[in-house]
Amino acid sequence: MSASKKTIIQFASPAGRTHLGINAQRVVAKRYSLKDIKGNPLEQWDDIVRRVVSHVANAETDPRRREEFMFNMTRLMDERAFVPNTPCLVNAGKPKGQLAACFVLPVPDSLEGIMEHAKQCALIHQSGGGTGMTYELLRPAGTPVGEGRGVASGPVSFMQIVNTMTETVKQGGVRRGANMGILAVAHPDILRFIHAKNDQKSLTNFNISVTVTDKFLRAVENNEWYQTEFDGRPWDQPIYDPQAEDGLGGLYTYNGQEPPRPGMIFAHDIWQRIIESTHRWAEPGIIFIDNVNKHNPLRNSMGLKQASNPCAEQMLHDYNACNLGSIDVDKYYDEATDEIAWDRFAQDIYWCVRFLDNVIDTCSWPLPQIHDTVHRTRPVGLGIMGFADLLLNKKITYGSDESAGYADKMMDFFRKESWKASLALGQEKGVMPEFEPNRNLYDDLIYNEVGLDRSIPLTPRNYEVTTVAPTGTISLVAETSSGCEPNFSYAYVRRDTLGTRTYAHPVAAKVLGVELDNSDPDSIERAAAFIVDNRDKLPEYFVDALTLMPDDHLRVLKSFQDHVDNSISKTVNAPASYSIEDTDRVHRLAWKMGVKAVSYYRDGSRDNQVLTAVTTEQKPETIAEDIQTGSSAAFVPVPIKAPTAERPRELTGSTWQISFDHQNLYVTVNHDGLQVLEIFATGAGLSVSVGLLASKMLRGGFEPEEVSASLNKVIGNHSVWFNERLCTSPEQVVAECIMLTKRRLMNQPDSARAMAKMAVTPQQPKPAIASTGIAAAIPTPVTIDSKKVITFCPECSSNQIEYAGGCYTCRDCGFSKCV
Repeated sequence: MSASKKTIIQFASPAGRTHLGINAQRVVAKRYSLKDIKGNPLEQWDDIVRRVVSHVANAETDPRRREEFMFNMTRLMDERAFVPNTPCLVNAGKPKGQLAACFVLPVPDSLEGIMEHAKQCALIHQSGGGTGMTYELLRPAGTPVGEGRGVASGPVSFMQIVNTMTETVKQGGVRRGANMGILAVAHPDILRFIHAKNDQKSLTNFNISVTVTDKFLRAVENNEWYQTEFDGRPWDQPIYDPQAEDGLGGLYTYNGQEPPRPGMIFAHDIWQRIIESTHRWAEPGIIFIDNVNKHNPLRNSMGLKQASNPCAEQMLHDYNACNLGSIDVDKYYDEATDEIAWDRFAQDIYWCVRFLDNVIDTCSWPLPQIHDTVHRTRPVGLGIMGFADLLLNKKITYGSDESAGYADKMMDFFRKESWKASLALGQEKGVMPEFEPNRNLYDDLIYNEVGLDRSIPLTPRNYEVTTVAPTGTISLVAETSSGCEPNFSYAYVRRDTLGTRTYAHPVAAKVLGVELDNSDPDSIERAAAFIVDNRDKLPEYFVDALTLMPDDHLRVLKSFQDHVDNSISKTVNAPASYSIEDTDRVHRLAWKMGVKAVSYYRDGSRDNQVLTAVTTEQKPETIAEDIQTGSSAAFVPVPIKAPTAERPRELTGSTWQISFDHQNLYVTVNHDGLQVLEIFATGAGLSVSVGLLASKMLRGGFEPEEVSASLNKVIGNHSVWFNERLCTSPEQVVAECIMLTKRRLMNQPDSARAMAKMAVTPQQPKPAIASTGIAAAIPTPVTIDSKKVITFCPECSSNQIEYAGGCYTCRDCGFSKCV
């Protein structure tokens, strides 16, 4: 499709209000709607669309163009075929609305510069953005400073300043900010940096990554010593190793051998430490910086890129921005042809590039330096989502050679059309100011790498146009799969403050021939139960993140990277059984494939893994076995159709009022005279879902001791003395109320302490349910590995946390955080 006026074609707008499923509606209300003074949502999706499009349309100075822009972008966003990044949805239309996602900032090598950097981070987090930075310009720890004024603290020490600031300043007033801290592998403090987060307590508001060069990796493969550098010169002082002297710290040696010269490190040893840390703790990430700068079209005038945003899909120069939006490719699938509707896809790519270019002129940038850099380079980061769902419709297995081939085809088209749009905008509105000093690089990029015909004028409006960002929250709105990630599950249960709800994948339901209406909770639950019960009847191409191997992920990642200007946020998941040698092989393979960065996650590689390992003796066909473990998503397996005891019309119980953290906590425990069956708990910040879940477990065959044991694992920051024990969280209070009631039903003392004093042996619970004939049908309880901890959403207390693209996303309320 040519970059001509023929691109101003209008497709018919859908009639009436766009249909959103109940889960998408909830995310929209929670995350994106303007609120009244009481926090109640004031907008539905079509209201948000019109607010956003109207704001961004202010960049269109020609009335006809503005009308066309408004029509087409309203259509696209109404259909949710395109969704911009979260700050744009939240802040468009507000005074001083900041519309971009993330920024890269410099860190000068001076105390004044470092403190100014921390201030800039705070302002960006307050505006709703995240920050990335390299600390390689900071002198190593112990370096003399000035004339006898002491020694430098080093990069890791100064990262603590930003980490503490981030802990205090919430991102956009909604969540804590995200940071990406980066250090070059040649920096003399590289060993301090690699091990900085190994205690799992330090730098909790940072992702950390190491930039490695081809020269370093060749030294790794050749088992050579490698010279560290600072300020462009070889470092001639000894290297400090925090793991020397049995972890006490000391001078670096390798297998007892001192370096040939001070300042040298053994390359394979450093690589091995990076790999071991990544294998065990999922950090640091690895950025292949030479692969990045081979495709850096601004290097003539702005130099090399050294840092990325927190999710690593945008490698940027200092003070540049992530200006992101994503197209749902699955919405272009034409069932009649079993193909993407290419003409419509090309048309909409044009409008999306134009939208993101207009964002640059309608955004209130948080710093004057950012305003200047963004207007000189005009960055656009148009990406995709829905790739896994598209493959399902085409009956292609994610991770296969066929899926990689289709990704090649689709993304080649996507990149070409994106650049056609930018070149057309350059003809219409003018090229970016940084174009002329980099003309030769753009000539090679556009005509050789991208492959456009030289008959199209070289008039780039934007320095880059394509990326693939994590789309955790916006893909919930679009009701599609996230980014270029695989699906995580085809049916699972959600629990939140509004109750318990169920998700069923529409393509799985269609293939199995079960009706699914995403606006009807009963229809969703029936479909989900059917999918779970018939999981083995789904075709082989219904793979998920749990079943895929790292090579499958890399195959897809490479195909996307080959056709993306910047980088890609995608997690390479590995099973817990993967060895350090396997982890090493995966990263070396990624380097040789030309990938720019790797976010690697081995199942169980974080102490606070999102979901615990689960074991059960229950038959696989009666449990949602396709619900994911923590490597990709946090879905607690719940038997959707498990038999449960019916709630009697009348129950007896007690209600306790407990003062907890200056708030009243109310806990009601009801029973039928034999068994504890029902829990209600409100107040003190406790989610209503705690009581709902506990009740469902109790009536589903779990013993009060099991339910209480799970609740007692939640540890908070406040405490209260209740029933002769110290409770450090509202959940522990609920657990104690459950056990107090159980003891009373057994004619035992109220507290465990009193029982111990009296040496009373607990009686066996009476088989209340067994008399009804239901006990035999109750499934064996799910057992949770006590060595790991379930992580709940900090905002809605849901356990539906997905890990993808380096970020956690709550699939209930849309909360997201890069970690």
